[in-house]
Amino acid sequence: MNTTRNQAICMFYYVEFTPENVEIYKRKLQESELEICYNTAPNQPILVVQQRILGDPLTYRKYLDVLPDKKDLKRKKCELQTDAQVVQFMNNIYCVDDPNNHEAYQKKLVTTQEIFDIINEYTTIFENKTILAFARWCSNNKTIFLRAKENRNASKRKRELYVMNDIYYDCMLTSITEYLPNYQQSLKTLQNGEFEIIGYARKSPTTDNLDTRVKLLELMINNLRSRSFATRIYVSACSRASTPFSERDLKNDEIYKKLNNIDGNTQEMMKYLHSANHNVCLVSIDFPGLSSRSHQVKELLEKNPSIQKVAIETFAVSNEVFIYDSEALLSDTKLLEKFDCRPRPIQRSK
Repeated sequence: MNTTRNQAICMFYYVEFTPENVEIYKRKLQESELEICYNTAPNQPILVVQQRILGDPLTYRKYLDVLPDKKDLKRKKCELQTDAQVVQFMNNIYCVDDPNNHEAYQKKLVTTQEIFDIINEYTTIFENKTILAFARWCSNNKTIFLRAKENRNASKRKRELYVMNDIYYDCMLTSITEYLPNYQQSLKTLQNGEFEIIGYARKSPTTDNLDTRVKLLELMINNLRSRSFATRIYVSACSRASTPFSERDLKNDEIYKKLNNIDGNTQEMMKYLHSANHNVCLVSIDFPGLSSRSHQVKELLEKNPSIQKVAIETFAVSNEVFIYDSEALLSDTKLLEKFDCRPRPIQRSK
């Protein structure tokens, strides 16, 4: 996230970002008893009642505050534990394109070694690893800073990047490492509001043998239960992300007899959703895990009004989660566009 709370306030009120305007409109915001936040795009701030943000922090995301002087800060006792968390942290700190946030970012010439040293302060993933191993890891994970061309004229190869001020690092670290507990708190809030959480796991056609396919699906099923608290799980054992829901799992497959603790296939899920007279939150691992065609997702929601929310978790790839109101998805084509791309294959079993 490249926008601070003060900047978001000025953006919301359509005024220039100056210290004077910040003070004026912060007071105006305080008088309204509302808080500024965003749903999916930091450059589209909204105002929401504070209690609602606390109850659903993954739908209504708060901005970073301007931090006190560096000497007053204390390091958080948390670290980045997964590759996805490290990539997210690195991509927020080192930007190739101008984030238009001169308060938080400065243009600098940076070496890969300097990036390596900073990242090592926040994770043990690269412990006992060489700079070459780190560079290879960055390439494999397509980190953003590699898009910048190296300046080969200098004595050391450097890239010109927009680098986040280090006083923001701890806030960014906390935001990333608390994603999962915040996500789970949002789901618990839904459950307390009498939502049923239904998980959907889909596996594309591959050359995997039956035992391997069962093992991978079981891992996805376990993730949906443990991470997303799904109480019902439906599985599509062999279908493409682009296949319409009505055409999935039309034939009986022996694999379903080998899967533990599932409630059926796609067709059985459709029957259940059509008959449900209570609110449902449908959860999938990554967008293509549900569908890679936005019009199919729209049709699914239109035909099944019981689906009031859709949750997409991408912890294996980008350490992010998206919880959408179905009404918002049906009315906002930009939100639905998330389903229109088929990115590189990911391991939804992670």
